[in-house]
Amino acid sequence: MNVMQKTQPALRILGERVRHYRKLKGLSQAELAKGICTQATISLIEKRNKVPSMNILVRLVERLGVTMADIVVENRDKTQQILSAVEKLVRHSEFDVAKETLNKLNVDKLKNSDDKKRFYYFKGMIELFAEKQPDEAIYFFGRVLNPLVTRERDLLAIMATLGLGLAYAEKGAQERARVYIDQALSLLKGMPLKEAKYLDVELTIYWHTARIYYELGEYQQVLKHVGAGIEVAVSHDSLFLLDELYALRAQAMEKLGDQEADSTYVIAKALARVNQSRNLETFLNSATA
Repeated sequence: MNVMQKTQPALRILGERVRHYRKLKGLSQAELAKGICTQATISLIEKRNKVPSMNILVRLVERLGVTMADIVVENRDKTQQILSAVEKLVRHSEFDVAKETLNKLNVDKLKNSDDKKRFYYFKGMIELFAEKQPDEAIYFFGRVLNPLVTRERDLLAIMATLGLGLAYAEKGAQERARVYIDQALSLLKGMPLKEAKYLDVELTIYWHTARIYYELGEYQQVLKHVGAGIEVAVSHDSLFLLDELYALRAQAMEKLGDQEADSTYVIAKALARVNQSRNLETFLNSATA
């Protein structure tokens, strides 16, 4: 009997993520399976979240260029389930629901430092966009960076740094906003964002950066960064934040008096419907009424 059969109930494989990373690599199911398992096994993983043997799982992770944590979670880990749910809600700007969901966790009971960082980052985003409290957002983004960042690959810290820039821009403290955006862009140098598993992070960084420049009134810089983000998303067939990026592009174009702004708003609204970004769709409808 396979040893994995005894431990499988404690694990849950995220079939959607396996399919996502496979497509990012440009692999068919047969190509991913070659020399590792059958195509049918890949199909079961992606469609039914079927957990294979550990040997197969390890080899698939290596071929996809991701970590085990990117595609596998523990069924009993409620903390990870809640944080993942909040992450999805924040992505879709559902900040009120994200607040209710995050309130199910007590940060003082989180033992993992990375979990605490995720909690504080989401809390900062909620304070900034749901509560309209930039001072509170600054506090929570600061908690992500405390103690000082020492790990080279701490991408969450970079997003928190950009969050600080957003919060200060919201407060009208432009010079402080510039300090944090410059710091974040400096930290980004040499980061391995071109790897498939960092795609969502890369797009989030483009989005954050463009939003700061929008608050600063530097609309050409907005177009530069949303353009880069859109190019990356389209080249990877990703819809993640594509609606938000097009929405920012349309707003910046409108500020610059570009006649193509209206057609860009149309694209943004269509993408918001596809991504089921209800808050963004409502905003875009009011902006173009």
